[in-house]
Amino acid sequence: MPTTRPTALITGASSGIGEAFAGVFAAAGYDLILTARSLPKLDALAATLQARHGIQAHTIGADLQAPDGAATLYGAVTARGLAISVLVNNAGYGSFGAF
Repeated sequence: MPTTRPTALITGASSGIGEAFAGVFAAAGYDLILTARSLPKLDALAATLQARHGIQAHTIGADLQAPDGAATLYGAVTARGLAISVLVNNAGYGSFGAF
């Protein structure tokens, strides 16, 4: 269930910089939408941050490299009635180019 707190969507949140951003936003009182390919890691991180900071953390397993990855994520977010205040687009590594 959505709250009145701002919500940060963090891609690539299962480890590294994405996981660190999740901790920073949770400590600042943001609810979270955490996405990455590894749902078990996301679920564990969400449970930890909810217990530690009293926020809501929603997890969505998604491969944003897949052709339909972004559409799948969008559909899951809207189906849950969540509104995004901040996007931390941290998914992907190893390639670069114009977008």
